[in-house]
Amino acid sequence: MCLVAIAWRAHPRYPLVIVANRDEDHGRPAAPAAWWADASQVFGGRDLRAGGSWLAVSRSGRFAAITNNPRRPPGPQPGPSRGQLVQDFVAGDRPSGRFLDGVQAKADRYPGFCLLVGTRVQVRGIVTPPGSHPGRWTLPAGVSAVSNSPLEQPWPKVHYLEAALAAALADDAVEPGRLFALLERRDPVPGQGSGGDRDDSPAISRLPFIVGEHYGTRASTVITMDAAGSCEVSERRFDSTGRLQGEVSERFDLE
Repeated sequence: MCLVAIAWRAHPRYPLVIVANRDEDHGRPAAPAAWWADASQVFGGRDLRAGGSWLAVSRSGRFAAITNNPRRPPGPQPGPSRGQLVQDFVAGDRPSGRFLDGVQAKADRYPGFCLLVGTRVQVRGIVTPPGSHPGRWTLPAGVSAVSNSPLEQPWPKVHYLEAALAAALADDAVEPGRLFALLERRDPVPGQGSGGDRDDSPAISRLPFIVGEHYGTRASTVITMDAAGSCEVSERRFDSTGRLQGEVSERFDLE
């Protein structure tokens, strides 16, 4: 996943709103968002190559999302999947702080990543290697976004999504269709070009949605948790031309 924004305590009826784009090679196999056969309380997409996930949520209200951090690229020998960290949190029951203690102790085994974990009550993050940004932090109330860019030097699309999501919530535009529109923006920002098709190209950092023959936005996800204890997860999937290929939506009560 290359772009995720979290609104925590930024709306009176929805203490947690998550919007995210997963950018990946189109040839990498993945399963659409669904209830997992090996963890029946978890709903989310699944990487069919390594078995992990980029974003998932559980009936207990636990969620996790991960982005790559190019400061430590994958080595020549395959290591453990970063997506397994998402699976471990949402399928487990350890408090987020203790879970991140364990992640931090073994972080050097993985290529670089930024991991967000939490519930409606609290959201925490960890980035490795951290650069000049603190390696761990607790998200403040409001809207925060991360991508593959360094946390201390976020790409323009990070600022765009933070501002766009904050404006949507201020207008009470919380329905999935309105939030998907934020993620699917692919027209050039005024005065800027449309960019390339790889996530290591600075040009693509201007737009939330990437269209590319080999690499691009594979899925967009919207998650809302309301104050009454209901969760809704919606996912849209796209092909290499940016055309919609399927959509799934699931609503369930949090335990």
